[in-house]
Amino acid sequence: DEIVIAAGAHSAHLVSSAMGEFCPLETERGYSVTFSKNSDSLLTRAVCDPSAGWIATPMSGGLRVAGKVELGGVNAPPTPARWNQIERETRTLLGDEGLGERIPSKDWLGFRPTMPDALPVIGRSQKLPKSVFYAFGHQHVGWTLGGITGQLVSEMVQGKKPSVDLAPYALSRFRFRNQIGGQSIFGNPKSGVNTQQQRCFSSSSSDPPADSLVKLR
Repeated sequence: DEIVIAAGAHSAHLVSSAMGEFCPLETERGYSVTFSKNSDSLLTRAVCDPSAGWIATPMSGGLRVAGKVELGGVNAPPTPARWNQIERETRTLLGDEGLGERIPSKDWLGFRPTMPDALPVIGRSQKLPKSVFYAFGHQHVGWTLGGITGQLVSEMVQGKKPSVDLAPYALSRFRFRNQIGGQSIFGNPKSGVNTQQQRCFSSSSSDPPADSLVKLR
């Protein structure tokens, strides 16, 4: 049987724990707020404020404003100040008239799986290259690259030559994990993930303390 690991921001844990391969994937957490119905009439198309780091999009249920980047892994709770910040910046840009109230029940946090070089991981597992395939780490463009990624994975599974040279996207491009006899020289040989990796790459670890989050924009 063939297995494809394509779990987005949760892929790092699967690769590290199940496959024992070093995977320095981090999670760019993005925040979204929605304003009351009819607020969508303020705009006729999506509008980006690059200085604030979000995009406002008119939707059938109201105006949706989403963006920001926060490095905090998949286990840390949301930072409510981010939603408040987006609302404040949106009102500054568009004004209160016609914007309406923010709908708290639609406040949302999502994960963008990102590798250190901003390129995805598409290729074969080094441990089980004939049966385990990787497809994750598409950063902000997962929907955009989903189609071609599916095609490439299909070609690999069928034993065909990939349409694109996949060497630049192999997980093995990150060669930070030194091993002696199959065990990491830094720490816990049972888990396959050492403590230094866990501190640096919180998407592969348990909940980080709140003050350890790196918040951008």
